[in-house]
Amino acid sequence: MPLLTEYQNAILESMKQYDFQRILRMKGKCHDALMGMWIDWWFGQKINGIICNPARGSMSSHRRCIADLLFLEQFQNEDYYEVKGVAEIENNEAKFNDKVSSLSSYEKYTKKGFNAYPDLEFAVFCYTLDTPNDVLANQVYDKVLEVSEGSELLWIVCEIGRSLTHGRPDYSIHMPNYVRGYDYFYYDRNLSSVIIYSIRKGKQIQDISVPGIN
Repeated sequence: MPLLTEYQNAILESMKQYDFQRILRMKGKCHDALMGMWIDWWFGQKINGIICNPARGSMSSHRRCIADLLFLEQFQNEDYYEVKGVAEIENNEAKFNDKVSSLSSYEKYTKKGFNAYPDLEFAVFCYTLDTPNDVLANQVYDKVLEVSEGSELLWIVCEIGRSLTHGRPDYSIHMPNYVRGYDYFYYDRNLSSVIIYSIRKGKQIQDISVPGIN
């Protein structure tokens, strides 16, 4: 049996073609901007796709889970859509493990005895962290590896590093001086690195190279 389904292979190939380098042109926490990037990637597929934001919910134990995005595709010119993917975009380092568990809950969530998302193929966990922080990055890797062992999903992890620009705040964002004395603004940390990798069945499949970054 192949490690990836035909659909999952197509998802990985489409990600190799996407311009993730644009992430480095984002400033601030960028939760909504990153969400918009994943929406843009999905709408670039050669399918009739739609997005749900926020996602419909699932349950993990007795806890309600609501992810950021659901990726839906119209089923063979019929009037209904299949849920193909789910995504979480997270900036809060204390919530990383919970968000991975939340994503995992979508695969096995049932309502009235039926799988609520039977066509789910992939999960995206996109997170930002202050770098360098190999300990936390490895914790995320291990958590995704763990949940993927009993999963049929393709797990896509996008790790985005935040760092001080040359060790100091970046004052390079200038604007017309409409208010005297305030002709620039800055963020203490900027998005400075992107690492994307995929995991299935407890194994790392491949890294996705981002031109100009890795």
